[in-house]
Amino acid sequence: AKTLGQAEMWFGAGRGASSAVVVLFGSGVGACVVMDPLGPGRALEWGHLTVRVRGRRCRCGAQGCLEAYAGAEALLARWREAGGRPPAGADEETALAAMLAAAYPAGAGADGAGPSGAAPPGAGPVPDAVALAVLDETAEYLGAGLADLINLFQPERILVGGWAGLQLGGRFLARVAAYARAYALRHPGGRTEIALGTLGPEAVTVGAGLLPLVDFFAQGGRRPERAPSIPAPAWQTALRDRVST
Repeated sequence: AKTLGQAEMWFGAGRGASSAVVVLFGSGVGACVVMDPLGPGRALEWGHLTVRVRGRRCRCGAQGCLEAYAGAEALLARWREAGGRPPAGADEETALAAMLAAAYPAGAGADGAGPSGAAPPGAGPVPDAVALAVLDETAEYLGAGLADLINLFQPERILVGGWAGLQLGGRFLARVAAYARAYALRHPGGRTEIALGTLGPEAVTVGAGLLPLVDFFAQGGRRPERAPSIPAPAWQTALRDRVST
């Protein structure tokens, strides 16, 4: 999360922002808060924020964590529990792609159904109602989690990255943003832009490569000064020689 935030602030969607929270949405969820665009970000255990009292058991051992509902691992588990059928033996990326294809089949309308909830004649493939319902519930949990970030830090931007966040894409993020603004305080919620990161799946690697530069600039562009070496006193040298023999 920290290296993703560094990359997006320097070269991606965070450029020009005075403050931002960069969300890493992968198998789990995490975040990095950046209050100084040139300084290092601070990683947050955002995925272990409680969003439901006595809720689902999280892999950390607690109940009701955001990550128990919103990470790709939990999202796919909830789809399976609701009757969805992820491809047998598929990894998380493949399974999530299958879920999205079921919820938003190619050729379906923007919402996939007519006003009555049924697909109109000739509308093309019918979206999987189970997958859509799980995705919408996930969007609400994520939106509530983003609202907490907005209320706590009042960032100029919230950027969503990570392989799962990028795969879910703009259509899903628009629903998340709507829920976030509904749950957040009106003033900071109206001032925070919510968008996808722009550096793609390699953003974390880019951020890791920036860490030496961040440290260099934090020291004012100077090499760290070494303390002058002072010869050890004669008694200390003699004592060390005696112990060694």
